[in-house]
Amino acid sequence: MKRKLSILSAVICVLGLMLTACAEETEKADNETSGTYNSSLPETFSYDVTIEEIGEDIDQYIEEHDMGIKRDTEEYAELLNEFCFSDFSDLTDTTKCFYEAYASVYLSDPTVKSTDDAFADRTIGEIRGENQVTSNKILEEAEKF
Repeated sequence: MKRKLSILSAVICVLGLMLTACAEETEKADNETSGTYNSSLPETFSYDVTIEEIGEDIDQYIEEHDMGIKRDTEEYAELLNEFCFSDFSDLTDTTKCFYEAYASVYLSDPTVKSTDDAFADRTIGEIRGENQVTSNKILEEAEKF
């Protein structure tokens, strides 16, 4: 009786593992046939997403497309530029917006490294607010002339 239960348990475990593997393969195949990259970023644009979260998603995109590009290299900067000015048909419009926001911050200051906490930990909304303050100061100074 114990032997039959052991065999039954083993069969159930194997079937469970097989079903899990099949589900993962089906999800991967669905993504490939739909032609859309499965981003981990929100489906609707949010100013509360951090730069690091977007960077991690870009890293995943690079990995899934076997690009072999590393952060803080010339190739990485070129890819970010392409996200802004080229068509990536496998990205949703929202993911493109996140990538463009990341690229605009990353590419705007050549001294910034993606690993800098001052860069990575800020949200899009925080950076946007800082830029608005700077823009207002510039406009105020320009009005003086």
